[in-house]
Parts: sequence; C-alpha cells; structure tokens
Amino acid sequence: MLLAGKVAVIFGGSGAIGSAVAQSMAREGAHVYLGARSQEKLDWTASRLRTAGGTVDTFITDVLDEHNASKQITQLAQQTGGIDVVINATGFMHDQGKRIDVLSLSEFMSGITPFLSAQFNIAKAVTPHMGGNRAGVILTVVAPAAPMAMPGHLGHIVGCAGTEAFIKALASELGPANVRVVGVRSHAIVDAVAAGSYTGEIFSAKAQSMGLTVDQWLAGAAQSTMLGRLPTLAQVAEIMTFLASDHAGAITATVVNITGGATQS
Repeated sequence: MLLAGKVAVIFGGSGAIGSAVAQSMAREGAHVYLGARSQEKLDWTASRLRTAGGTVDTFITDVLDEHNASKQITQLAQQTGGIDVVINATGFMHDQGKRIDVLSLSEFMSGITPFLSAQFNIAKAVTPHMGGNRAGVILTVVAPAAPMAMPGHLGHIVGCAGTEAFIKALASELGPANVRVVGVRSHAIVDAVAAGSYTGEIFSAKAQSMGLTVDQWLAGAAQSTMLGRLPTLAQVAEIMTFLASDHAGAITATVVNITGGATQS
C-alpha cells in the first residue's frame, strides 16, 4: 500500500474532490481525517468510506479562521502524534465571466482572498506538526487559470497564479524541515458536478451565458484540450495519492499539470 500507516488530513474533505481523494488514500492504507464546516456532509462521506473499509475520522473547522484552524489541527495532532499528508481541496464561490467594466472590487477579490487565506491558514496550522524524521507533504488543488489570458476571469486568474506562487515559496521554507509542497493543476473535472461540486453553479452560469447546458459546456472544454478529454475525479485522486507517497519523495516546489494539455507551463 502506498500510504500504509500515514495520517492524511483533508481540508474540504466532504467535497467532490476531497471525498474522492479520501477514498483513494484510505484504500492505500492511510488513516484519513476529513475536515469541513458541515458535520452532516462529513458524516455522510465518512460513512461511505468506512463501508468501503477505510479508516476515517472527521473534524469541524473553518479554514478562513486562522485561530480556529490552528486550534483544531493542534488537537488532532495531539491525538495522532503528527501529520504526514495534508490535502487542501477547499473551494469558494467566486466570479467568472464579468469583465472589468462591470466587475466590482469585491467580486474581483472573491477569486483571490478566500483561496489564499485558506492556503495560508492551513499551512500555518499544520507545519508545526509535520516533518523532521517523519517526512511530510502538503498538496493543493488549483484550477488551470494561472498561465491563461482570457477575458472575464481577472480575479480567478490572479487567484490561481497566487496559489501556485505560494506553493513554490512555501516549499522553499519547508524543504529543510523534510516537508514537500506540491500543487495539482486540474482542468474542469468532468464528473465533479454530478458529484455535487460547488463548481456546478459556476459552470452553469458560464454555460447559460453561451446558450449551452453544463454538459455541453464541459464537452466544449474537453475539446479544447490536447487529449480531447477532461480529467476525472478518480484520476485526480490517484495522482494525489501517488504524490503523497514515498515514490514521489523527490517532488516539491512544483505544480503537476493534469489539464489534458489545456495548459503547457
């Protein structure tokens, strides 16, 4: 098993990506801790994983609250004796589609502030409990917009670029402590909307503005890739599981591209 005996903490653990990653990591032997704001959603996800044979616990946390995140992780680390793997699969509603002439400052910042705040608060909370003789890794899921230039996505592009820059900067700080920091840049995930992802609302608005259904919009996005297809939740989860394992122990300060060739950098 790739993650036998590892403690994996997944923020956004009840979401479409977080629960898929949890399933993959639990199957590979990790003791998975799912964190989110809703206990009901966490219980439902944890129940599914336990039915499949996974070892799963849950905790309530607000990643936009620095004190709360730190307190919850300190308590968790005291129970586990440390943390091996951290997954940032959090997501927040933000604007995609408005150009600057109609875009407000708050709408612009909605693509930046919550994403970078969550990234900072998670890193600040977990790093005291990682590394040393116990090699650690922090993995963050990021949308593909950072290297793109397209109208109507100002905040989204800047937020993604900031997320990728943070990954590399944090890796330079944590490398000497034996903690790797890696990003996973995914295109729109073809089955995430059906799994309940908040991106369904974002994609729906974009599709509607083009006179399309969400499925039609996703099909068009797939055709814009080199491979002619979008990644699946299972593919994202399996890649993140590999990156969390010792097999990927020399990978840090980089963003793994799983956009099907939609971006090349």
